[in-house]
Amino acid sequence: MDYADLGEIYDRFDRLAGYETVSSFGLAYYELIADYLAGESRSAQGLRLCFLEFLEVLERYHHALDDLVAADEVTLGNMRSATERRDIAMRVLLEQLGAEIAAGSLEIGRLLLSAECYYQLGAVESVVDRLEAALEMGADHPLVLFALGYNRYELAMRAFTRYSTETGQREIADEDRFRLACLTAVSAFQDGLTGSGFDGHLHWWIGSVLSAAGFAEAAQASFDKAESLLEGLDGWDPEAPLAAQSRRFAAHAEAALKGPITEDEVREAGILLRRSYDASDLLDD
Repeated sequence: MDYADLGEIYDRFDRLAGYETVSSFGLAYYELIADYLAGESRSAQGLRLCFLEFLEVLERYHHALDDLVAADEVTLGNMRSATERRDIAMRVLLEQLGAEIAAGSLEIGRLLLSAECYYQLGAVESVVDRLEAALEMGADHPLVLFALGYNRYELAMRAFTRYSTETGQREIADEDRFRLACLTAVSAFQDGLTGSGFDGHLHWWIGSVLSAAGFAEAAQASFDKAESLLEGLDGWDPEAPLAAQSRRFAAHAEAALKGPITEDEVREAGILLRRSYDASDLLDD
């Protein structure tokens, strides 16, 4: 990657880092994409231009969210308008990213960028397809496996739980298939364990998904492992949101086998997932 491209890409990273609505996971994932898009070939340069356009779209979107908050205009209509503008740009980018590149790091970078575009659009099945394809090509970085596990779990929630108009909550519709799908998510998280500082967060999510699937004893073992790893890190506070949310998620997930899972519970877990660690935890290996 030439200096000019690298400098502009990292300038975008720095600007995105200034928005509270941009997750540390997202920034670390984008840095990984940049690593895969190195090179001086025409294909590499073209993909980097697509990547820069993607980052520009995200910056405009998060800037718009900031403006809405500052002006106290966070309404459903305004949010929908900002999201629709982002989504149109993401679909255009996906058309540009549609052509397969020769096998190698560039193809992995294209797949990871495509997966993120689909993630922004909420197309979880397509996210999983792209991440699995990147993994088959050798992208076995903990970030990729973490993203795969999270999106497999989200896919399980969409496929095997149903929204009840009577209760206003989600309920498990097919317990056996839901459990099996959850275990595929757990396997991805487990494959991402490398002995790095990120392992504690992976163990936390292993425990969370096992709890949702009804494997309470195994889930508790994972929560205990997560806490033992995380408490050794600088700044770990056992009463911080990660530990508290672990307990809440475990309790809600265990109860879900007897009752409904609420949209708020899933949303809270997803927010915590994407905001509970530093990018440096993910890129040191």
